[in-house]
Amino acid sequence: MKSFTDGIEKITKFARLERILGIVCIVAPGLMYLADTGAKGFRNSISAYYDMGNAMMFYVPLTVAFMLFVTNGVVKKGKFYNTMLGIMLAGVVLFNHDDFAVPHAIFAIGFFVGNGVAMVLYTSKKELWFKVVLVAIIVATLAAWLTGPLTLFWAEWISLFIIGGHYILEASGLID
Repeated sequence: MKSFTDGIEKITKFARLERILGIVCIVAPGLMYLADTGAKGFRNSISAYYDMGNAMMFYVPLTVAFMLFVTNGVVKKGKFYNTMLGIMLAGVVLFNHDDFAVPHAIFAIGFFVGNGVAMVLYTSKKELWFKVVLVAIIVATLAAWLTGPLTLFWAEWISLFIIGGHYILEASGLID
């Protein structure tokens, strides 16, 4: 029985809110791609998956992610910015990019820029260099999209990977 309770304790330690949020951010675009039956290749952006046949694979992971952002912001003192990031991601989900292009773009830009700003502003001085590097990679991927080497899908997924990885590292105590 001891090994069972030890196992549950290990799962509980791993399943911190930030880790789950990080994993959802990292895997959601891949799940969307895999669920997009009949498509040839990747769509141009993550938001373009809203109308696929298995649309739940767009809505469910992103809804879980925005709820985790909001919950993290409410539960953790000093993490109010996560509530705002969750609201931004909710806007991305609620306003599809075809019918509501302007609000969708505002929420999407707010989400990605807000994550970058939060990473840099809410960090210790000793880790500032690391967070600046993470944000620089996000900016570089967006620049690569604007100049053509990457589609928006890949720029978004790389950015979500960095955002998700940041949450996992933070929850693991490897960074502040």
